[in-house]
Formats: sequence, C-alpha cells, structure tokens
Amino acid sequence: MTKPGILVDTWAWLEMMSGSPRGDRARDIIRNSSPVSLSVLTLYELRYRLEQIKNREFAIMVIKQIADQTEVIPIDDQIGLLGGTIKIQQISQKTTMGAVDCLILATSRVHDLQILTGDKHFAGCPEAIFL
Repeated sequence: MTKPGILVDTWAWLEMMSGSPRGDRARDIIRNSSPVSLSVLTLYELRYRLEQIKNREFAIMVIKQIADQTEVIPIDDQIGLLGGTIKIQQISQKTTMGAVDCLILATSRVHDLQILTGDKHFAGCPEAIFL
C-alpha cells in the first residue's frame, strides 16, 4: 500500500528536465499522485543546480513553475529536530547522507509522504520510490 502523496526530490526534477527514461517514469508517477509536494530545500538545490546547468533566468522560471504546481513544505521545528535524529543515525551507520537529505527524509516522515528520487542516499529508505 502506498502513502497518499509524494515529496519530489531534486534528483527526480533534474531527471524529468533531462528527458531521461527515469524522468519519464517520474513524470508518470507525479501525474498519478496527489498531493505533490517538495521541500523548500529542494527549491534551494534547484536554484543553484539549474543556474549551473543553464542560467539564472532559466532557473527562476522553472522554479516558479514547479512552486506554482506543488505544495512547498517549509522546514519547521519538528522537521529540524527529526532531521537531527536522522543525521545521528546516519553517522552511527557510517553513511554519507548530508544535512539537506536528512531534512528531506524528515519532511517525508513528518508529512507522511513518499520521496520520489533516484539519489543513492535514499536507497533502502522505506519512504523512497526509487527511480
């Protein structure tokens, strides 16, 4: 049984923009999911990644389109505290999940959303729909 909505990770957005088969699969999953959300941290990652790939104007235009069509979830105290707990677990397991990914994982848990991603840091997480 799947959870009622998805949290789309930066990795999935970039794959969709590249037109890859994984991006096509992500697009199909998004079309069949509700609600579709993203973390404010995904906006942060998209902002600099899209400008690196193309330019500032492109990054701003794409981010506006994405934000207009999804629910952007801010980081609150509950997500921040759970993110810290996840980071401690990651450190004890000697994994390399960074702070942003820990907070995205915490966002998915707090809001009961699955993460649409192909990022290796989420491999093995029960919340991940791994592309």
